[in-house]
Amino acid sequence: MRKSTIIGILGAAAVLALTGCSPNYEQASEQKPAAGTPPPASAIAPAETPAEGAETANVNTDLEFAQQMVAHHRAEQQLLEVALNNASRQNVTDLAEQLEQQHGENVEQLESWLSEHGEGEVTAEDLEAGQNSQMPSADVSGEVTELEEAQRGQFPGLWVKAMIEHHESVVEMTETELDQGSDEQVKSIAQRILDSRQEELDELKQLREQL
Repeated sequence: MRKSTIIGILGAAAVLALTGCSPNYEQASEQKPAAGTPPPASAIAPAETPAEGAETANVNTDLEFAQQMVAHHRAEQQLLEVALNNASRQNVTDLAEQLEQQHGENVEQLESWLSEHGEGEVTAEDLEAGQNSQMPSADVSGEVTELEEAQRGQFPGLWVKAMIEHHESVVEMTETELDQGSDEQVKSIAQRILDSRQEELDELKQLREQL
């Protein structure tokens, strides 16, 4: 009797093992799915979505350009005023007077755009921008001080150098706006500024050769 009980227990254990009491692990099939069979959900890559903030970045480019262009215009007026007050060469003062009359309309349009977009008047702090902006700094205080302290014969060359560097910064700004900006009005103004600045750069470089 004892022997048959042990045999019965062993037999029941064998049946349970064969009928699914072992862990239910599915073996991966090496057979390729039939044509037209959709892939499992785990194999489907998530759809790419536009980068967050891309549109905001474009708007910020327009805003930075408008603010910095106003600041650069004011900085340029400082350089022109120094030339009109200190230059002894007529060709330098003539060019300074010519440049003083330009770009006012474009800057006024940018100021109007800023006002329409809820931005206040560009302040003196904007002249220090550059380290936190993709636009080059508008600060020319160092150049103005150097020009005011320059010897009479050194002034023309230093002034032309400062003006060329300033114009090159503006060209860089306009190219950034045209490449990355999104507002068509601001980009149109940037194109006009770029065209005129490139012509002025040629004049400044010709003047440099004459000094």
